[in-house]
Amino acid sequence: MDDLIHILIQYKYFVLLPLAVVEGPILAIVAGFLCSAGFLNPWIAFPIIVLGDIIGDSICYSFGKFGTPPIIRSIAYRLGFDNSRIEGVRVFFETNPEKVILLSKITLGIGVAGIYLAGLTRIPYGVFIRICLWTSCCQYIIYLVVGWFFGHAYQQINHYLNETAALSILVVMVLLVFFIVKSIPRKT
Repeated sequence: MDDLIHILIQYKYFVLLPLAVVEGPILAIVAGFLCSAGFLNPWIAFPIIVLGDIIGDSICYSFGKFGTPPIIRSIAYRLGFDNSRIEGVRVFFETNPEKVILLSKITLGIGVAGIYLAGLTRIPYGVFIRICLWTSCCQYIIYLVVGWFFGHAYQQINHYLNETAALSILVVMVLLVFFIVKSIPRKT
């Protein structure tokens, strides 16, 4: 983590965008800390981080919309996601895009799956990007403010973010196993 701080201090905004594409929350907290210390300008850092997040979301969305790799398709099929279930997910996304995309954006660890499914179910890109942009702006204002006031504790904050992500992944995996077991036909 100290390397990230040194890189950001040395190269500033040139590395902020590519880093924001792949890692948002802890980067925003570190950026907030560096803003409070005078190394970065928050009025420049904020839009760059949001842009990076939107680029990352758009890439993930496009993987879902324009092509699912065969290995993922076969895994999904084995997990019971046939065309009828994908259609059910698509209908759910179409009727609740704000809720699903918002939940995907704020759930650490599993949000990428929701963004990918938004593309897979063909949510219109305009709807998708509007929700993502609004959510990213709100999220990163909070993360930058946390970094501004509590950035010196970035290692502990990163630990809590990782625990939250791990818990989210665990809950989703348990639910996934539950639904898979429930969907297996029983012999009577």
